[in-house]
Amino acid sequence: MKKNVAIFLIGLVFFLGLTGYALFRELDRESDKITSSISGVIQLAPGIGAGIVKTDLAYVLLYEPQTLQLVATSLIRTFVPPITFQVGQENAFEGVTLQGSYRMLVVTDKNRDFVAPARGEVIGDLSKPIPLGTEAYQYIINRPFRQFPRELLASGEVASDNSASSIQGTISVAPELQSSVEATDRVIVMLFDPNKGRPAAIKIIPHFHAPQKFSIGASDAMPGQQLQGAYSLRILTDKNNQPFQSVEGEIVGRSQELVPLGTQGLQFILDQPYIR
Repeated sequence: MKKNVAIFLIGLVFFLGLTGYALFRELDRESDKITSSISGVIQLAPGIGAGIVKTDLAYVLLYEPQTLQLVATSLIRTFVPPITFQVGQENAFEGVTLQGSYRMLVVTDKNRDFVAPARGEVIGDLSKPIPLGTEAYQYIINRPFRQFPRELLASGEVASDNSASSIQGTISVAPELQSSVEATDRVIVMLFDPNKGRPAAIKIIPHFHAPQKFSIGASDAMPGQQLQGAYSLRILTDKNNQPFQSVEGEIVGRSQELVPLGTQGLQFILDQPYIR
């Protein structure tokens, strides 16, 4: 009897120890998440948002204060303000380590292409630098989305594409990954700055029908970016309306060499699972 009690007590102590350790790890992880992120509430200015519906998405974007390079993006799937948000290291682009302060922008999305304005979409101001670790930040969306803030625009003109300022080609899928592709998948075509490892241009194709023709160029450049030279090309499928977070079944292809603007007839293969 005493032996059974002793075994039970040892098991109980072991279980409590594991539970305590798991709780400690979770608290530690949550503490790290808070110190490497910005969180708070998104609200609407009076008279703004009559066109917002519950199917709208919203993107929370972080920019470097000096260069205004986009470094992180967080998706809110059902935008019903006022609504809480959190954006930080887990939303940063591959290879980017966040530190210090960042400027934030929030824009809603109806057409599943947050770069291109659509009727009923709204946007706020580009914030002053906000230190990582900030909680309870109040962000106000205050106007219809017609264009990005002037600070992010390289010029007042809309860029247009021609053969010299774009990359064009055809996307296909490796045979062993064909079963991962669904008709409802979107295709995300991205040009990455070879020096900074951050997207310089993004093109969203609503539906994927391989072999899929594509073109990406000056008109797809991120606000504040002027395309020139050669870029790393990354193309991936998107099943969850979150281009920068992977889910099971998404696939990707990455160019092995830099692709110069003006490239035509590029044959590009999606050849590996997309895992972040």
